[in-house]
Parts: sequence; structure tokens; C-alpha cells
Amino acid sequence: MHNVVIKGTGVYLPANKVYNNFFEEHFNKIGMPVTGLMNHLGRRKRYLATENETSLTMAIEAAKNLISKQKISAVQPDMVVFVSDIPEYLSPTNALKIVDALTMENVSMAFDFNSNCTGMLMAMDIVANYMKGVSKIKQALIIGSFNISSVARHNDSVVYPNFADAAAAILLECSDEEDTSGLLDTETFVDATYHNYVTFPKCGISKIAVENVTKEQKKLEWNPFDMKFISDKWAEMIQTVLERNHFSATDIDYFIFSQLSDHDNMLTLEKLGIEEDNKYFFLGTEYGYTGNTCPILVLNRMWDTIAVKGNLIIFCSVGAGYTAIVQLYRF
Repeated sequence: MHNVVIKGTGVYLPANKVYNNFFEEHFNKIGMPVTGLMNHLGRRKRYLATENETSLTMAIEAAKNLISKQKISAVQPDMVVFVSDIPEYLSPTNALKIVDALTMENVSMAFDFNSNCTGMLMAMDIVANYMKGVSKIKQALIIGSFNISSVARHNDSVVYPNFADAAAAILLECSDEEDTSGLLDTETFVDATYHNYVTFPKCGISKIAVENVTKEQKKLEWNPFDMKFISDKWAEMIQTVLERNHFSATDIDYFIFSQLSDHDNMLTLEKLGIEEDNKYFFLGTEYGYTGNTCPILVLNRMWDTIAVKGNLIIFCSVGAGYTAIVQLYRF
């Protein structure tokens, strides 16, 4: 069986950089305090797409960034997967448009994928296991994109001031090295109890062309709910993966979490007995919360520290509704 390893990453961030004071002024005008929540979640600045940017254009730029950094030809990948819960198109697939934009002549499989904020990790699991069983796929390009500002309601005190836009790409490659590396194990969890709290589009796809459906009904609706349970669930899932693979939490060299809440990430580490500051980095202060792209943005930023042969990594994320995923990876 092949190892399937991450060969590199690429990212794209819009040029439009926005700081907390912009949102404080906006929400003060409508009598809604947001400073406390932004501070609790660890926000300082974030990047928002400009009028002409979409989840597709950002994905193309992230792919170009990866190709340039890795010094590969765009014709090398055999598979392209576009990951987003805010795709620019439903038909044709955005993956197909990426293939055309980058003139990727050798691609034999291209499709779109969505599992909300767990999307890039879930896609990595599915694609890596597919590659292990199908020898013709040697390289796969997975590109996640999050264009939340295009659908956020400007009176939503959770999403609008704390979420942000970005795209990220990873290149998976089959490796025949004898030492086991790459994606080692994945644990997933589903609890549909929360399925009504976050909805996009609120009106449903079947109603987006109906004349009397308002602009606000076509946007994302976020009904606040208590997420205190997530650190317990993450800690439980991480322990399950570690025990299954005969590791302890202290064996892990780096933890890469969702960037929604620094507080919840730190609670998870505390429950695992992890105290070392050099095993975790929070990028949400600088980038905001960027959905499915979060883990790959951290990996990209910390690549020289994390991507060291033999290093064990835990990836961890949560998606609306809710779903959760934990992955064990060895470089």
C-alpha cells in the first residue's frame, strides 16, 4: 500500500485587510456590542474579499501559489478537488473551471466537495484513501475556499465580525518509501442535533430565484448556540485516535486546530495534558475564522517548523450541524 503524503501547500488572502475597530464602529451604530466576543475568540484582523473576488478566483490563486512554491508543472496532478460550502457555481463544477484556468492537461478526475468547515480535512481523508487503492492517481490537488463575506448578514454579530475569507491548497502525492508516513488515521463524529442553527442559504436553493424572497433570506443565518461541548469531544476523539495507534498525547509534535476559538483549542490541549507552547499556534488572531481552509493556513504558515521528517501531527476541526474530525499524520 502506498503512503500518501502532503508535498506542499499554497494560500491566497485578499488584499482587503480589516481590523477590529471597523466592526466595533459598525455594530456600535446599531447598538450591538461585539468587542467582547472578538476578544474571546482571539480576533485582531482578518481579510475580506473584494467585490470582484469569489471562492473560485481565490481558489485559482491559491493553486497558483502552490504550483509556484513547489516548482511543479500544472500538468502534473491527476486529480483536482474543490472544497467549499460557498461555491461560486453548482454547475459546472468549480473544479472543472480550475482545470481549465490552469490548463491542467493530465487531470482524469475533477469534482467539488462540501462538508462545511471540516471540508479540507475530510477531502484529504477521502482522497488519500482513494489514492492508496487506485494506482493511476499519483498526485491530487485539493483546494479549499471560503468566501463568507459575500453571504454574511451585516447585523450578525457572530459571523460578520469574526469570520473571514481565504483559500488554501494542498498537494497530495503517492510515496513508496518503506517507512510509514502520511495520513495514518482519521476519527469522525456526527451529532445532527444542531442542524437548524446554521443555514445557508436560509431560503433554500429551490427558492433563490423566487421574486418575493428577500436578499437577507438568501444569505447565511447563524443562530447562536453554546459550543462548550467541543473541547470535550475533541479531546475524546484525539485520545481515541492516539490509543488506536499506540501513541500518547505527549508523542504529538504539533496540534493544528480549527481557528474559530483560541479558548476552545487551549481547553482541548489542557484536557490532553499538553502544556508546551511550541506545540500549537493560533492564526485566527491574524486571519480571522476562515472555515475549511483554517488547518491548511496554519500548516502553510508553520511549514518549516511542522513539516520535519518523523513529526507527528494532529489535525482537528468542527463543522456546522455538527460534524467533527480528527486526523493523525506523520511527516
